[in-house]
Amino acid sequence: MSFSLRSGRTFEETIETLFNHMGYDTKPKTVLHTRSAHIQAIIRNPRGKKRVLIECINGCDPVGIQEIQQFCNRVAHAREKSEADTGMMISVTGFNDEAITWCAKNCSFVQLKTYSQVITKTSKVRKLMRKFNTETPQLS
Repeated sequence: MSFSLRSGRTFEETIETLFNHMGYDTKPKTVLHTRSAHIQAIIRNPRGKKRVLIECINGCDPVGIQEIQQFCNRVAHAREKSEADTGMMISVTGFNDEAITWCAKNCSFVQLKTYSQVITKTSKVRKLMRKFNTETPQLS
């Protein structure tokens, strides 16, 4: 799936909007100790809050190992400073096999997601919310 800027939004703005729809509070263009991430997202649930640094990649080629290693270092630093719990890299074109293997083996606190995976998750959350809202009796 390719991303188009016809909507007038950047890829980062679109991802931020999708995470807002899933219940996250977001801050764009986050910089933590001179290390930037595109978005910081926080969700609160009964078990506490979860802080996620999100890096958005809108390139033509699958993301390689070097970009993932750099992002893992940023997330690890943020975790040490208690500024993030996990990281998520979202790519329009996906990730090469070497990068996926390296991340799974060395960086368990970072998830690699494609744009289409995020869209699918967002639509599932929205369907569940619609179902919940129509099945919940209204209090008067």
